[in-house]
Amino acid sequence: MQNQLEEIKKEVTKRIHLEFEKKFQGNKRQFAKKAGCDEKTIRLLFDFGQGMTLNLLFKLAFALDMNPSELIKNLSIKDKEE
Repeated sequence: MQNQLEEIKKEVTKRIHLEFEKKFQGNKRQFAKKAGCDEKTIRLLFDFGQGMTLNLLFKLAFALDMNPSELIKNLSIKDKEE
């Protein structure tokens, strides 16, 4: 299960990064300001150095003008037997 969780984390981060590039053209400072978090948090997240809390997910989705559910759509933990 832990491997699946790591893959989900990477996928959510990838989705956030793609939307970030579209909306903020790589400006991490502007993104962090809109999300109400520290720019270092954004850098660590994109470098896969930091996990993401539910609180941060909601803040980032807000900054991207998205619903958090859009960022996790179609992601789930699969049963080992599937």
